[in-house]
Amino acid sequence: MRAGTAGITITGTAQREAWQRRVLPPVEVVAPGVHSVPVVFPDNPMRYTLSYVLLDGDECVVVDPGFDSDEGHGQLLAALARLDVGPREITGIVATHFHTDHLGMAARLARGSGAWVALGRQERRHITAFEDAHEESALDQARMLGWGVPRERVAEAAISPEALLNMRQLADPDRRLRDGDSLSVAGRNWRIMETPGHTPGHICLWDDDGELALSGDHVLPRISPNVSLEIRGDTDPLRQNIESLQRIAGNDHYEVCPAHEYRFQGVGQRARVLEEHIEERSREVLQVLTAGASTVHEVARHLTWSRGWESLGDLQFRLALSETAAHIRYLVTSGTHPGVPGLMLAE
Repeated sequence: MRAGTAGITITGTAQREAWQRRVLPPVEVVAPGVHSVPVVFPDNPMRYTLSYVLLDGDECVVVDPGFDSDEGHGQLLAALARLDVGPREITGIVATHFHTDHLGMAARLARGSGAWVALGRQERRHITAFEDAHEESALDQARMLGWGVPRERVAEAAISPEALLNMRQLADPDRRLRDGDSLSVAGRNWRIMETPGHTPGHICLWDDDGELALSGDHVLPRISPNVSLEIRGDTDPLRQNIESLQRIAGNDHYEVCPAHEYRFQGVGQRARVLEEHIEERSREVLQVLTAGASTVHEVARHLTWSRGWESLGDLQFRLALSETAAHIRYLVTSGTHPGVPGLMLAE
């Protein structure tokens, strides 16, 4: 869902122009020692991830290296080469969260360089905690049935065994970053802030002296990041997300470097807009429930979607369902509604 850009100042003007033209933005120097590198995200509406290369003497840390594809790998290595950095000279990799368009290329880069890999303290591999991928997929299909998904669309909504096995290939972290930890690189002390919501262990990196923030997917300038009730590990992700947004409600003068779209200032205002958007969406969900909808799927198909409900398929279909489930859970834990059958299934 979109939540608009009111109240922010766009600083990544070339990035915004590229986003509007649906092309890759240029590699840019964000600040001394901080470089923005687009890495393609194939067959996805987000199109690419903005990776950040932090350089400091012999140290090279890549934040959110992006989806693992040969094309994206080539884009990242070409950008590093222009910075006079070879693939074996990467010393560290930080992923703001455990999603394939952020952590995906970490394993390939680490194999080629011996670099350490870091994730947030609370980012656990719940989605890969299975013994049999086919059995796990069957459980997820049962969950989708419990959410009221029509039988003919259950396989489309559920995670396939192949997708589950692919996610098992994502890198395991060598380091865990906690709230308040400091990561010194590129002549800066990056303060780690835990910002759960988009995922249970999402983190942001703040350079307080340089007034710069790497926000991952926690805050984007135009799009409201997806917050989903997913396989295990999530209890009330929307409530966590609201609390995380409230934590960053100041610092409007910082330049925010997100993992998608473009750089901006006004993170506090943006956080407030996103929080208002969540509350507005929850009111819409409550209205649909009050009108008689009794399953996650039935609620979802009566909600407003930026591209229209009928256009949602495959992953976007699943994300819409999981987002709706998160809103219903939020209403339940707020004491506003008793919920719907199947909401707790397979968690």
